[in-house]
Amino acid sequence: MNYRHIYHAGNFADVLKHIVLTLCLDYLKKKDGPLCILDAHAGAGVYDLHSAEAAKTGEWEKGIGRLHSAGEAVGDLEIYLGLIRAWLENGRYPGSPLLMANSLRPQDRLIANELHPLAFEALTAAIEPFASAGATNTDAYECIRAHIPPRERRGLVLIDPPFEKKDEFETLSRQMTQWKKRWPGGVYLLWYPIKAHLPIEALKSAARALGLPRTWFVEALILPRNQPDTLNGCGLLVFNAPFTIPEKVAGVLPYLRQALDLHATASGWITPPE
Repeated sequence: MNYRHIYHAGNFADVLKHIVLTLCLDYLKKKDGPLCILDAHAGAGVYDLHSAEAAKTGEWEKGIGRLHSAGEAVGDLEIYLGLIRAWLENGRYPGSPLLMANSLRPQDRLIANELHPLAFEALTAAIEPFASAGATNTDAYECIRAHIPPRERRGLVLIDPPFEKKDEFETLSRQMTQWKKRWPGGVYLLWYPIKAHLPIEALKSAARALGLPRTWFVEALILPRNQPDTLNGCGLLVFNAPFTIPEKVAGVLPYLRQALDLHATASGWITPPE
């Protein structure tokens, strides 16, 4: 495990992922029933944007830095920006577990999992103030298997692997089948990188083969899709997508494309609503 998110925190990929995440959580909280929220690859929790690591890549400046300085938020972007503004003013960026923890109601529960020992130590400290949040230190897929279906019966799972393993896409295709068997009603957010050699269409085909209704994707590109030897963009697959999410995200994509100087964006149904 060599991946360290501090080099990439707050970049365009984080911005896209966290916008979709916060919009999904906002929708799910419209019902009073309790939620279980699981972050399978939680990372360290919060990141210092003025650290040497963040400065080395400068990725956050082209991501959340641009969005934060772009002016008045458009539409539903304020749901996301309202959660992170106080951190940004202190030179920090919250990862997904902190966004989740700050979205919890008293009846909700967060399980934040991180395998890397140093990141897990930082994660534990970051979520310690939140009574309904707990950290686990195990393999991400084992964590999901151990906690779904949750006792709350409603909730969301975020899957955000570092994609260091060559067979990660094949593993995800197998895991998706298990998730459907164990908790077919759960909302799953699966982040993936877009590189020229990666089997993105095969992943989408595997998602389509599951047959879950309301499976949707969104992608953001910073370079042409087939540019060799670099990260060209990223995407999210959303299984059991909340009904309002495609329209809400589509509504902010033109603004994001301009604010972040994206090469292109795309979204659409893998399997449409029944």
